[in-house]
Amino acid sequence: MDAVTHQFGRAYEALRQAERVLLVAHKKPDGDTLGASSAVMNWLLGLDKDVAMFCADSPSKIFRFIDNIHLYRCDPVVFDGKYDVVVVFDSGDLRYAGVHEHMPRLQPGHLLINIDHHVTNERYGHLNIVLPEATSACEIVWRMFQTNNVALDEKLATSLLTGLYTDTSNFSNSATTPISIEAAADLVANGARHQEILRHLLHDKSVDLLHIWGLLLSRLSYNENYDVVSTYILNSDVAGLPNETVDGAANFLNGVVGDCDTILTLRELPGNQVKGSFRSVRRDVSKVAKLLGGGGHKKAAGFTVNGKIEVTADGPRIVDAAPKAN
Repeated sequence: MDAVTHQFGRAYEALRQAERVLLVAHKKPDGDTLGASSAVMNWLLGLDKDVAMFCADSPSKIFRFIDNIHLYRCDPVVFDGKYDVVVVFDSGDLRYAGVHEHMPRLQPGHLLINIDHHVTNERYGHLNIVLPEATSACEIVWRMFQTNNVALDEKLATSLLTGLYTDTSNFSNSATTPISIEAAADLVANGARHQEILRHLLHDKSVDLLHIWGLLLSRLSYNENYDVVSTYILNSDVAGLPNETVDGAANFLNGVVGDCDTILTLRELPGNQVKGSFRSVRRDVSKVAKLLGGGGHKKAAGFTVNGKIEVTADGPRIVDAAPKAN
């Protein structure tokens, strides 16, 4: 038995034998953290387990097709309970997950499982299932289910396919692998509602979102010294708009800017902060993101720093900024 198979077995047995489980999706949740955590949730609910769901931010309405999405809670009161197992999905550290301040409130005796695919993961769990070669946390959960002969149904398959779609940009970016294609085929064969996923995540674009995309395209600038294309969004551009209007901009630009190696999207956040998102073809942008307090994958990474965006003749830059962990 190899090490990964052993980890899958430990996690499966711990969850199967647990009476109370807390599942954590990271803040500003995307399709991968929601897909992986909801798949495990729906599996455990089928076993009549007592399951609590936490996410520091409410899931976007675009994910309303995920079964039992309404069970996620933002109230940290859930950390006052006693659990046999706590699982954090798709998060390189507990700060990025949005729970670093809440974890000390948990009563002792729980097993903390860390399921992630980011190369910068800090291995903060008692059991760390961190596979940087995986396309997504959903792929890891799918492999765990496969290893332990968990029967997939429509709910589980739809959740897991959601994360595969989002983290591979619909199987179009460099994260796409033969295993991810195999997983997708298996999930569709087991009832994943792939047309419903595509309708909500790919086809339904609001006028506000298209307007933001237009701004991003109109502000593109190229730095030939670093072979980097950059663009930006200011607070004033998105005042009153939901987060999902801007989320995914970096992936969108990665598909339309073909000749450049690296794309950097900067977005002002409330509280005098700026979020940066890197996408690259050949470079390991996770190293740069980590220097700035962030992390991610070699070809897709991000960071958040204090400061604001200043627009210059050479493109946007961050001023009065200091590194700040995600």
